[in-house]
Amino acid sequence: MKRFVTYVLGSSAYVAGMGLTISSAWLITMASSQPPLLTLSVSIVMVRFFGISRSVARYFERLTSHKVVFDQLTILRVRLFEKITSKPISLVRDFNSGELVKRVVDDVERAQEYQLRITLPHVAATISVTTGVLVGWWIRPESLLVTIPVSALLLLVIPAMLKRGAEIVAREVEISESEYARLIEQAAHGVLEAELYGYLEERLERTLHIEEQIWSKEKSLLSHVRRYQFVFIASIGATLVSLSWLAFHFNSVEKVPSVQITMLIFLPLVMFEGIIAWYPNLYGAGKMLLARSEIATLQKQADVIVPAKSSSTPKAAVIHARDVQVKWDQHFMTPVSFDLIPGECLVIRGRSGSGKSTLAMALLGLLPYDGQLTLDGVELRELHQSWTWITGSIQNGHVFNTTLRENLKIASPDAADEVLLKILAVVELDSLVDQMSDGLETVIGEMGRALSGGEVKRLNLARALLSPAPILILDEPTEHLDSELALRIEDRICALGRTLIVITHSGWNRGTKTLQLLR
Repeated sequence: MKRFVTYVLGSSAYVAGMGLTISSAWLITMASSQPPLLTLSVSIVMVRFFGISRSVARYFERLTSHKVVFDQLTILRVRLFEKITSKPISLVRDFNSGELVKRVVDDVERAQEYQLRITLPHVAATISVTTGVLVGWWIRPESLLVTIPVSALLLLVIPAMLKRGAEIVAREVEISESEYARLIEQAAHGVLEAELYGYLEERLERTLHIEEQIWSKEKSLLSHVRRYQFVFIASIGATLVSLSWLAFHFNSVEKVPSVQITMLIFLPLVMFEGIIAWYPNLYGAGKMLLARSEIATLQKQADVIVPAKSSSTPKAAVIHARDVQVKWDQHFMTPVSFDLIPGECLVIRGRSGSGKSTLAMALLGLLPYDGQLTLDGVELRELHQSWTWITGSIQNGHVFNTTLRENLKIASPDAADEVLLKILAVVELDSLVDQMSDGLETVIGEMGRALSGGEVKRLNLARALLSPAPILILDEPTEHLDSELALRIEDRICALGRTLIVITHSGWNRGTKTLQLLR
């Protein structure tokens, strides 16, 4: 119903504009013949009526159309957010985070803009042009010989051809932009490996090549648009010339009232106003249509039913890895194999750039891998909500600008304060809480209490320990800590009996197994 009201208001503004121009032309023409004052008074009232109604209709159309679209945008964002949060790791792995962010932010807005920029103006233009054709028929039935073919060309033929061609080019641009986003993400996260193994320059060259591709395709789209702009302007001009010629022809054959000639000439100047407002938006329809398709794909991907066997995976899982190889842009790490039973601690060592953190991201489900990596026989990539079984702490975990309690409860929202204090004692941050005037309510983060590098590292470690997942991946958990403090923390963590995968350059001598990454 709201959408129907929007269509009516949008078309009413154009129809009122048409009435304003036609009635003004009638008033000017009639005034030259000095008719009775009452006749002019009627036309003056009509001019005022159409002028005011046009502004009122345009105002309320803007209010209702934007509200309808923004309401739909909110609903879509909420629905999409719920779907993404139901399986975030698999979506990030399948799409890569750069492409996923691009779709959620850019494509969602473009998809909803289609309703506001294309659908609504199209309906309004169709109604207003149809009204113009009927007005032309009322003025002079012969005008249909011109107005109907031109209207069909402008409302149906050109938009269909323009959208089809624009969507093809837009899809090519979108593919290049997604590839560009992927390369930028890889440059940010895998730059060290790329520089160490000599393919950084190659990646930068590929990035530059894609930039040139995008620019070339954008120019191609612009050329495509310009061709149809010419056809559009030429069609309106031809309509004006044709109706003017008809008026001249009618007047030469028979005596035609001058007001009729004036109205017939003024008609094409206003009946295509809706199309003039619609066409500029139509030039970007390709990207909008593609965005709708991509959002539908994302929603469909988020709705994929996970195999039943993945939900039956036991919490105390055996990890089996055979010839596992992870990559950012290309393979750089040596394939690794290991087995880990519940309660064991695997220490992964290797020099910088050997792929330790990259392997950790694959274990967390954030990067694709080759080879076999299973938890009790279930392939890791097939697990639904894999964080239920595997979680971890990364080197540069973010500290949010909120309380210490809320920073910790990210890992376990239902954890009681007693549990939080117990975990803080494991990493020896309980003394820090005692020093804080507000205790766990103390605001930390960028605008809160400044934490030292060691305190941030231990806070991230505490988050991982709070998680109920039985398998923990700890990336440099005690790096740069005092050696005695590091040993105490190692002992307490190992005493918890969790399955541990520890990535480190040095330290952590409590491991039951060691994996040395070569390269």
